Formats: sequence, C-alpha cells, structure tokens
Amino acid sequence: MRIITIDKNVADAMHQLDPEVLLNKQGRPCLLVLKLRYNGRKQDFAVPFRSNIPPAEQKENYFALPPRHTTRPRHRHGLHFCKIFPIRKKYIQKFYIDNNPGMQRAEKIIQKNEKQIINQAQAYLDKYSLGLRSPYATNIDLLLQYLEDLEQEKVA
Repeated sequence: MRIITIDKNVADAMHQLDPEVLLNKQGRPCLLVLKLRYNGRKQDFAVPFRSNIPPAEQKENYFALPPRHTTRPRHRHGLHFCKIFPIRKKYIQKFYIDNNPGMQRAEKIIQKNEKQIINQAQAYLDKYSLGLRSPYATNIDLLLQYLEDLEQEKVA
C-alpha cells in the first residue's frame, strides 16, 4: 500500500459518471490498496483520504487518522471506505508528502495498521457485493465498467 493520487482526467470522468466519487481537488491523496476481491475477481482499489467524515458514519466504514486543520468539530479525518473506487495502475500518480508533516504522520500510522486497513476494506467490499451499501457509496460496478471501456478505447 502507498499514498497516491489519480490522473486528473480519469478522476474527473469518474466524478462525472458517479457524483459520489470525491472530486480530485489539488491531487486528492488516496491510499492504493492492491488486489482486493470484488465479485470473484482481484482488483486494485483506491481509498480516498477525507477530512470531514460525518460523525454518524459507522466506525467500520472508515479508518480514523489524526484530524487535519480542515476537519470540522465532531467530524473525522481518515480513509473513507464508502468512497472506495477501482483503479488501474496506469492512472496512478505519485503523491509527494516530503514537505507535509501531517501526511508523513498519516503514512506511518497506515504502515503500522496495514493489515487492519486491508481487512476493513475487504470487509466493506464483501458487504457491498451483498447489496449492503450506503446511499452515499460509490458505484463500483459502474466505475469498473468505465475502466474496462477505457481499456477498449485504447486498444481500438
């Protein structure tokens, strides 16, 4: 797992298709989780960092990180599994954290809790594939189809 960002054109297109995909403001950081199972297939997924996860959100739907300066009172900052989306390696870009102490601290916490994050993300996807999803969840099937269509365009 590593902290990445997504190609702006692909991220914007995904947001156009599904408004629940978070906007890629200033190269929004995401955590790349490699090879999770979804509908019997292994896929790469990205889990976006989000600074204002609502207080009513169930704990199993996010991994909490220390608050940012933009985090509102009672809200959480962390990895929000409801906003997880599939991605292909060619649309991944490096996210530079060298001059960002908050992201460096988050990276250390993520590295320490890697197994828990993977397990939480997988449990979220398992529930999602059974139809147990939030009305604010991304449409993973639609986004997978978009990525497959994008691959077909490149081949043609």
